[in-house]
Amino acid sequence: MIPKPVYWIGGSACAGKSTLAKRLAAKYGLRRYACDEHADHHLRAVSPESQPVMTRISAMDMNEVFYKREVEEQLASYVEYLNEDFQLVLRDLAQMADAPVVVEGNQLLPSSVAPLLREEDRAIWLIPGEAFQREQYSRREWIHGILQATEDPEAAFGNWMRRDAWFARRVKQEAEDRKLSVLEVDGRLSLEQNLALLERHFGLSPE
Repeated sequence: MIPKPVYWIGGSACAGKSTLAKRLAAKYGLRRYACDEHADHHLRAVSPESQPVMTRISAMDMNEVFYKREVEEQLASYVEYLNEDFQLVLRDLAQMADAPVVVEGNQLLPSSVAPLLREEDRAIWLIPGEAFQREQYSRREWIHGILQATEDPEAAFGNWMRRDAWFARRVKQEAEDRKLSVLEVDGRLSLEQNLALLERHFGLSPE
C-alpha cells in the first residue's frame, strides 16, 4: 500500500524539483522520497529479466550513453529506464509508513502516476524551458566529468540537451493529455514564487 497522501513532483531535469521538495518537506514536516537518491541501490538489485533496459544502460560507458547512439534512441531507452525504475520506486513507497510524503523525480511520468492518483493525492510536473535547462545544466560541476569521458564532449553535451528537451516536451504533453497540472520553469519566477505555487496546488498554503 502506497502512503497517503502523496505529493508527486515530476518533470524534467533542472526545473527545481529536488530543491522544492526539500523545502516543502522541511516546512510542513513531510517525509521526502527523492528518486535519484535511491538510484544506486536500485541498480544493484536489477536483473536482465525484470529490468532489461536498466541492466543494459548501467553497463554502458558515458561515450555509449551520450555520444555513440542517436538522440532518438537515447530518449526511447531513457523513458524505458524510467518506467522500469518507477516500479522499484513504488516498491520502496509500499514499505514506508502510511504518512504524508513528497515524492520527486524524472521517474514520475504522467502516464505512470495518473492511474495511481487518489482523491487525497496531488501531482504536478515541472517543465524547464529549453534555454533555461541548458543554462542550469552548464552550472553543474559533475556534468563536466561525464562529458570528459566521451570522445567529443561538445557533441555529447548537445545530444544530452536535445534528449532532455525532447523528454520535457513529452512529459508536458503526457500531463496535458491527462489534464494534469504543469508548471513551466524558465527563470522568470523566483524559487520562492515557485514554492508558493506548489504550496497552493498541494493545498498546503493557508491562502
